[in-house]
Parts: sequence; structure tokens; C-alpha cells
Amino acid sequence: MSSNTEQDQLPQQILETASGLYLKYGMKKVTMDDISKAIGKSRTTIYYYYKNREEVFQAVLENLIKEVIAEIDLKMAEQSSFEGKIHAFCIAKVKTSEERSSFFRAIEAGMDAEERSKHITEAHNRMMEAEKNLLLRIFSASINAQEINNISLNEQETIIFILQSSIRGIRRELGLKNNFENLNNIVSTLTSMVIKHIS
Repeated sequence: MSSNTEQDQLPQQILETASGLYLKYGMKKVTMDDISKAIGKSRTTIYYYYKNREEVFQAVLENLIKEVIAEIDLKMAEQSSFEGKIHAFCIAKVKTSEERSSFFRAIEAGMDAEERSKHITEAHNRMMEAEKNLLLRIFSASINAQEINNISLNEQETIIFILQSSIRGIRRELGLKNNFENLNNIVSTLTSMVIKHIS
């Protein structure tokens, strides 16, 4: 009889194994059989937690988003000021995206345009939403502490969207040049533009 802790860890183990296989072979080539063989458990065991490949893939994405958000949150928590937190968000966003770019390239491999649009766009939208909620929390705390002006939710969401879009564009451009040396200066300018706007 397997212990409770082993059973509790199994869903996480399935996702970590699936992630590793996606990275190696691409999402399209990985079957439930491959996952069960890699873990050394029967397919029935895998099916107990996840109904099919799609469900495993969605859970892997969900896990990845939680991981990224936790990392960004941690970096923001190290800063005491609103400006520091926004700066930390931007830097952490670039770093976490860079660290996981090979994973996203691997899962996109072999997908047709429709699948890419479905899976990658969905992952992107979920990440944007999670980041937005994180930033809204920072806005709310800073407004309550009277560190920044009380700006409307609509205005907060607009600033957040501009921040998210800008940092993605910055990451893409610096990534194309494969040179992130100037990242800190660029982010400092972006952050001070946000501060000036809400002051």
C-alpha cells in the first residue's frame, strides 16, 4: 500500500515528468503512455488524476503560470516602495520569460497555426490575467498606504496593460539582439514614466 504522501505528490510528479518530456520531444509527440513509462506507474494511475493529454497539458501550463507569478511576487516583496515593486516586476518578468523561453519553443514545436493560436494564446492570456491581479494588489496596497494617488480601477488597468505590453516588447527586442545589458536602465525609465504619470 503506497503512503499518503506519495499519493499526494503523484499529481505534481506527473506534471514535472510531462514538462520534462515536452521540453525534450515537444508537446505533440508526448502520449499518456510516455508519461506513465517515465514515472514508472500504470496508465490507469495517470488517468486517475488526468482524463487525457489535453488535461495534463493544461495542468502543466497552470503550474508554470503559478510558478512564474510566485517568482515575480517574491521579487516584488523584496522592495518596500511602489516604484521599487514596479521596477522589480519588470525585471522579474523579463528574467522568468527568458528562463522559460526554451520550454515554450519546445511545446510550440510541431503545432499547426490553429493549435498554436489556441494553446499559446490561452497561456498568454492566463499569464496576463495573473500578472494583472498581482499588480492590482500592489496598486491597492500603495493607494491604501497613501504612497500613490488614488487613481480609478480603470486607470490602474490601463497603466498595467501598458506596463505588460512594454515589458514584453522590451524583452523581445533585447532577446533578438541577445543583449540584456541595458535592461536595468530601460526598466528604470519605464518605471519613472509610470510614477510621473500617476503623481
